[in-house]
Amino acid sequence: MRLALPLLLALQAGPPTVGDTVFIERTLGDVGGAVVRPQPWASGGLGRELGPAELRREARGAVVRYALVFWYPGDHTVTLPGPVLVRRDGRSDTLAASTARIRIASVLPANRRRSSLSLRPPVEAVPLAAENPLVPFLFISVTAAGLLVVALRWRRRRKPAPPTVTPPAVPTAELLERWAAAGEHRAALDGWARLLGRRLAVSRDPEETAALQRLLDHIAPTVFAGPGAEQLAGLCRRAARLAGSAT
Repeated sequence: MRLALPLLLALQAGPPTVGDTVFIERTLGDVGGAVVRPQPWASGGLGRELGPAELRREARGAVVRYALVFWYPGDHTVTLPGPVLVRRDGRSDTLAASTARIRIASVLPANRRRSSLSLRPPVEAVPLAAENPLVPFLFISVTAAGLLVVALRWRRRRKPAPPTVTPPAVPTAELLERWAAAGEHRAALDGWARLLGRRLAVSRDPEETAALQRLLDHIAPTVFAGPGAEQLAGLCRRAARLAGSAT
């Protein structure tokens, strides 16, 4: 697998300054069918991460992107943690860490010592144009009258809101097993796919993740294909066993 060097992206055309949002990317290339899990990154006192890493799939391969902000100007060398690849057979590989060099510009004037810089004078309060209480009273009265007119017109033209449609919940494992026992294998497999897909999204176990992904890969083409009843029933039994072990 080819590894590309980390790519530094800034929001502005020039070099980023202290406090700007800076993006650092790492291109992993083609990872096959492996699940990419970016590792958390702690930059210490140099800066701060602005949330978890983002994972994208592009033509050049999988791309891991971190967003962070730096507190100090100068040239900094940071080390990106290597992501974890979880393969379909349950094996996991942790890629080597990589480094990126980042130049952060200062927001202070160049070629001047900090001791020679002076603070800006405080901004004086803006004087009121008029101190007559009649002016704000008239303004509030006119505004209230305008809002009352708008509210009356809106009430007359208001249409009843459409009824709220609640999406159907994912069937329980017990209900899916009864469907399969009654011969409704395709409906049961569709429910198993949604139920196990939710489990895959939160699973942290590499072996469980690989087993869930393999089963979902088998269910996806089977629901709309024309296999026999025995194959459909076998997939339902595998899904029930895997759901039971996941709980």
